[in-house]
Amino acid sequence: MEVLGSINQIVAAGSVDGVFSSAAVLRQNPQARVVFTQAFQVDKLDLSKWPEGARVIFVDLAVNNREPAMTVAFLKRLAEAGHQLVAIADEHDAAAWQQACQAAGVEWDGLTIKPATRSEAVYSTGALLLSALGEVDRHTRELCVAADNGDRMRWEGLAEIVNSAIKPAIGDNARREYLARHFAEHLNPDEKIVGWCEEYQAMMQAQAEVIAAARDLGKGLVQVETVGHRVDMTALMADLYTSGARIVACKAEMPGRGLVMSFGVGPKVDIDVLAALKQAGLAAEGMTKKATVPFAEADRALAVVTTLL
Repeated sequence: MEVLGSINQIVAAGSVDGVFSSAAVLRQNPQARVVFTQAFQVDKLDLSKWPEGARVIFVDLAVNNREPAMTVAFLKRLAEAGHQLVAIADEHDAAAWQQACQAAGVEWDGLTIKPATRSEAVYSTGALLLSALGEVDRHTRELCVAADNGDRMRWEGLAEIVNSAIKPAIGDNARREYLARHFAEHLNPDEKIVGWCEEYQAMMQAQAEVIAAARDLGKGLVQVETVGHRVDMTALMADLYTSGARIVACKAEMPGRGLVMSFGVGPKVDIDVLAALKQAGLAAEGMTKKATVPFAEADRALAVVTTLL
C-alpha cells in the first residue's frame, strides 16, 4: 500500500462506498484528515484548514456533471493553496476527470491512482482501490468489499451496518468520519454505531407504515405521504418501484419549503417529469426524474403526471 503512504488529506463523497474506501485509506494513514462532501459542494470547502502542502486523495468523488467548471475551479484552488492532488480513486467517469485535470493544469500521468469508468470489473471505488493497491491485509480487503457491496446496494454485513448508521442523520458528516475511522481499526461496530443502527430500524418501521397506506392511482402512479414519518427515502422509493410503481408522488415536508408534492420516476421509465411540470406552468424544481412542486399545486401536478403515463 505504498501508493498511499504520503497522503494526509482525504476528500470523500459521503456514500457507503466513500466511507469504507476512506477507511481503507486511513488504514495506511491513521492521522490523515478526512472531509466528506459532494461533487456539487466542493466550492464550499475551506482549503486553508488543511495541513500545509497537503497531499490529497479524492475518494468516490465525481466530477460535477451539471457544472464541470466547478470541479475545475476546485482543482485550481487546491493547487493555488499549495496542496498537491496525488490520487483520484473514483469510478464514475474517467474521461470527465481527465478533462477536468487537463483544464486545471493537473498532471494526469503523475496521479498514483487514476479514476476509472464504472464496469462490472470496477463497479465501485472500493473495487478500484482493491485493484490499485495490489496485495492488502484481510481487514483492508473487507473494507473494499463492503464499499463495493454498498455501491451495488447489497445491504449485508458491514455495508448494511454503515448504511443503517448513516441514514438517520444523512447530513451529518461527523458521523461519517466516526464510521470511517472506527472501521479503519475495527471490523465490528461499537455501542454508538449499534445505537445509530437501532435508530434506522425505527425508520424502517415508519417506512412500512407509509407503504401500507400507499394509494394506487392507476397507470403505475402511486401516492404516499411521509409527513410525520422519518423514513429512508432511497429505500422507500426502491421498494415502491420494485412493487410496480412507475412514478411515485409523495406528500412530504421539506425544511424551508413546507409541504410539497415530489415526483420520482422509476429507473426503467423514460419520462422527463421536471420538463412536463414546468411546461404546464408549475413551480417545479429538481431533476429530470425527480421533481418537486409546492403542495398547493399538487392536484394540478398529479393531473399533468397522469397524462405522461
